[in-house]
Amino acid sequence: MSQLEKGLEGATDELGRDIEVAELLGSLSPSVEDPTYWMRFKAQVLRAASTELARRRMMADVTVADVLTSWARAIVPTAVLAAALAGMILLRAHTVPIAAPARVEELLVAGMEGETIPTTLSRTEAETQIAFAAERF
Repeated sequence: MSQLEKGLEGATDELGRDIEVAELLGSLSPSVEDPTYWMRFKAQVLRAASTELARRRMMADVTVADVLTSWARAIVPTAVLAAALAGMILLRAHTVPIAAPARVEELLVAGMEGETIPTTLSRTEAETQIAFAAERF
């Protein structure tokens, strides 16, 4: 006869667990057939986690200075390598000639055949006549 038939719906034990739910789930527990299951399970889990637990025990005494020192072992050589690489790139960049940018006057007369009006006129003629840069007649 189940707990429902007895009229104990919603009743709880001294730990606050629902008696009906505990009874129904109790049959699914592996300790029903093997009473030492949970002790063996706990021992197996602690054995598997022993190295991580030992590491955490050791890390409890680590200070900020210890952490920075451990980082420096990896960061300082990496920074030196990055600086050397950047220096090599900068030294190599100076060997490549950089073309001078084109001036506006050069762009205006690019691709034109013959002389432009300001270059064909003499200095006195250029002052007296109206001449437009890069225009040919």
